[in-house]
Amino acid sequence: MQGSTHEIPPTRERHTGMSSLDYVRCHECQVLNEAEALFCSRCGASLDGRVYGDVRIGRRRVTGAGVAMGLALFLILLTTVFVLGVIVYRVMQPSEQVDPLAGVPGTTATTGTTVPAGSTGTTNGAPTTVAAMLIRPRAASASSVLKATASNNYRATNLLDGDLTTAWNEGADGSGIGEWVRFEFLGPVLLSRIEIANGYQKDDDRFDGNIRIRSLEVEYSSGIVQLVDLLDTKEMQTVMPTRKAVEWVKLTIVSVYPGYEWEDAALSEVRMYGLSAQE
Repeated sequence: MQGSTHEIPPTRERHTGMSSLDYVRCHECQVLNEAEALFCSRCGASLDGRVYGDVRIGRRRVTGAGVAMGLALFLILLTTVFVLGVIVYRVMQPSEQVDPLAGVPGTTATTGTTVPAGSTGTTNGAPTTVAAMLIRPRAASASSVLKATASNNYRATNLLDGDLTTAWNEGADGSGIGEWVRFEFLGPVLLSRIEIANGYQKDDDRFDGNIRIRSLEVEYSSGIVQLVDLLDTKEMQTVMPTRKAVEWVKLTIVSVYPGYEWEDAALSEVRMYGLSAQE
């Protein structure tokens, strides 16, 4: 039809005694070119889209748009895998997440209760005097510690110094859920009780202003774990420990009482007592 044009693809020439794949005809000037040629030897036109026999074959080219599209698809795939991994991890977790200020039922520590030295019991039918001795761990470590100031530090060993005006303050972001302090002994010990001073007891402002502990997970080297509820008070609170010999004790924050000014949770003192039998 007059006035209409269409692109004529390169065609393959057949010659007597020669393969049909030996030459390709340029669709612009109709000259024959070698099969490996990318451009016409006469006019320079592209030989893409050449025809081999009855099959039209195009050349693949790497372009910036193609690279960008491939990279975008790869990032989408990577993000999808990550999200699925997070979902699977959360589903597979053995314990549910605890709200920072939610109470968790456990064994409430008895305020002010002690095992008096000199109490009596029996061993093989014979009277035995039971003495409670203060045991000082050889080391104290913590998951995090609040950065020290010019006048105060908040290291874990403050819990063992016998001074209620010093404290361990955790230094993690948030309310301290999951932060812990661990005490190691020189050797296996049989504990009779653990006394805990909750919060930062240097003064009333610090006690109320800092987060106090509502629930603690008490873990022993023997494998026993206790969940203990603490009262929101300055009094020493007593935890009755496992009756098995242990080499370390770990206290982990499970839930807290909110502070009105600071976000770091605190404990002022931890005292551990052991038993020795005297005939």
